[in-house]
This record gives sequence, structure tokens and C-alpha cells, in this order.
Amino acid sequence: MNYRKKIEKIRATAKKACYSPKNKFTETAWEYHILPVVRHSLALGKKLKADLAVLEIAALLHDHAGITDMKLYPSHHIHGAKIAEKILKKYNWPQEKIEAVKHCIQTHRGSIKLKHKTLEAKILASADAMSHITEPADMFYLTYGVHKYKTKQGSQWLKKKLERSWKKIMPEGKKMIEKDYNIIMNLLNKAL
Repeated sequence: MNYRKKIEKIRATAKKACYSPKNKFTETAWEYHILPVVRHSLALGKKLKADLAVLEIAALLHDHAGITDMKLYPSHHIHGAKIAEKILKKYNWPQEKIEAVKHCIQTHRGSIKLKHKTLEAKILASADAMSHITEPADMFYLTYGVHKYKTKQGSQWLKKKLERSWKKIMPEGKKMIEKDYNIIMNLLNKAL
């Protein structure tokens, strides 16, 4: 099986998980989070000459554990790396690529401070945070639809989340989405 076919199999696995009734975040996670993380990862990866295969796979699978089992969400970065390894071994990916993908997934979360040892890990963490800012409709859905916050409480929660996200974005990513960040922060400040 060639590289592109393997990626398409992984893409299908990730999409299927997003559309599963078990996914508390609902199917919107695919279109409004996973795919934007893939786009941002690949855009930054091309700009910074990173390993695009590692980035695409890590972006597709970075939240897989939390999407497939909400009980795993608090440590989805750890469980997700293990799940990614199983998936990648199934498609005979080289072990060095598997380790690179696992490191990206293990270190992608903004709420947990882990050292990014590779450019790809820095990019995935940035891309994940960038999607929080460039997909405001989904962030409002997460805040008010999934978490069921009231207006002011939700605005406070989302503002803190987006401020954390902004801090973890690499400078090249911030340049790409600065206007989006300013717009959403202005909206949230009006609600406070």
C-alpha cells in the first residue's frame, strides 16, 4: 500500500470516530477541529520544511482517544499516542515515523506543559491552538452546546481557553491568524 492510500485509511479511521455516536463532541469535531488542525499543520509544515507525513497523521489522530472514549479525555494525549501506534503498525509505518507521531500527540495539549522536542511537535501544538481561534462557531458550540455554560460563565471560560491557545502558537502561526484572534477576543470582551 502506498503512502497516500495509508493516509486515506487513517483519515477514514479518524472521520469514522468523529461520526460515532460515542463522540461527545459530535460530528462537528471532524469538520471544525480535525480538518482545520490538518490544514494548519500542513501550512506551517510546508513553510517550515517539516515532515508533512508525520504532521498529517498526528493532526488526524491527535484527539482520537478523547473522541472515541470520553473517559480517556483527561489524558487523551497519552492514550492517543498509544492508539496511534497501533493504527500505524497496522499499516506498516516505519518505527521512526510512529515515534515522531506519538511525540506530537503526547505534547499537543495547551493545558499540559510538555516539552516539544521536534519541529513537528511544535507545529501540531500550534495548529491545534490555531483551530480554536479560526473556528469560532465550533468553539461557541463547545462552550454553550457541549459544556452547557451560561453566557457570562461561557465567555470567561472561552476567553481563558483562547488566551492559553494563543500563547502556545509559534510566531509563524500567530502571523497567519492574528486578525481572527483579535476579532474573537473583541466579541468575548463585549460579553464580560
